[in-house]
Amino acid sequence: MVPTSAPMDAFAERLAELMSPPNEGEGRYWRTNPKHGLAATIGLGIFMGLVMPLVFGKAAKADTNLTVLYTGDVASRMEPSKTDGTPCTLEERATDACLGGLARLAGQANLERARASTVLLLDAGGQFGGTAFWTQHKQDVLADLMNRTRFDAMAAGAAEFSEGSEVLGKFIRTAQFPILGANIGTDRDPYLKDQIYPMLATDRGVQRLGLLGIADLNIPQKSKAPVNATIVPIEAKAPFWLKQLGFMGTKTVVAVSSAGAEKDKDIAQRIAGIDVIIGVSGKGAHSGGQPQGTPQVITGPGGKPVLLAQAASFGHYLGKLNVTFDKDGHPKAWKGDQIKLDRTVPEDPDIRTQVEAYAAALGDRRTQVSQVPVK
Repeated sequence: MVPTSAPMDAFAERLAELMSPPNEGEGRYWRTNPKHGLAATIGLGIFMGLVMPLVFGKAAKADTNLTVLYTGDVASRMEPSKTDGTPCTLEERATDACLGGLARLAGQANLERARASTVLLLDAGGQFGGTAFWTQHKQDVLADLMNRTRFDAMAAGAAEFSEGSEVLGKFIRTAQFPILGANIGTDRDPYLKDQIYPMLATDRGVQRLGLLGIADLNIPQKSKAPVNATIVPIEAKAPFWLKQLGFMGTKTVVAVSSAGAEKDKDIAQRIAGIDVIIGVSGKGAHSGGQPQGTPQVITGPGGKPVLLAQAASFGHYLGKLNVTFDKDGHPKAWKGDQIKLDRTVPEDPDIRTQVEAYAAALGDRRTQVSQVPVK
């Protein structure tokens, strides 16, 4: 029996209310977790596919805009550092020789959120290790600072596995954002089982966006610690999870990838259903330098454009990609940039206070590099 328009309108309004962000500027996630099972995943997807046109039907007919902010291969540079990643002294921070630092990154991200209606802040992996800051504080402090910076999602990279799955598992449990990897299997790992999501859907205003995680296939070889998780080619997993995102009503999919620039290009050419890939160079944080601001445009299956953007090492630049999507969710117009996080960028006062408090415990080790970044 078809319900009358009035009850259906009321239902649609209630559903929209349930799915609306709990606070201004925050999105709501519809996640798929392996522990929920295939039936739950498909059931939720079919339900969303049926009802979402009732809620967002008008918006689906118009172009939509998205700003993606991104980082990767930061290697625990919570404080400003030099071009080669060496931590700066307090005196050096007032010069042009020092870039980055989480307080500057958070401050710039806040400015971008104020300028755009729909913003995602993503990390392509490589956050663990690199400085005495990590050696002293490990995963819980890093997760706390990333929570305060309001990251939306992160890909798992080789660095995240470098001290074993227990450390990564603790980080994930403290993080208030999902860690993604569609090609990571964790059933055999007691610390990571059901903790890494393959993908998720998130509502931002009138947009329902899909996020897909892609992990570096060579994580077991690059990691310093034994890896109990299984990493399989993304080609074997992506079609299934992209289909589930379609069931959930997503038309636009942004992938966050630790696989490296060359692999991301191959993925863009071969796997249908991905519109944007945010990644890293694949050379590790030691590479340094400013990556290209303009995204690389790859012709994907069916002739649709796929935008590729790589994050800068050490958090010296905040990547920014503005994209307009057509009514079918495909990129229509875009502009990329790499925002230099120098001393002119206003710092987020809360992040600065927290970083300073944590850094004070390091003493003389504050300006030391403790580990060689994962290559």
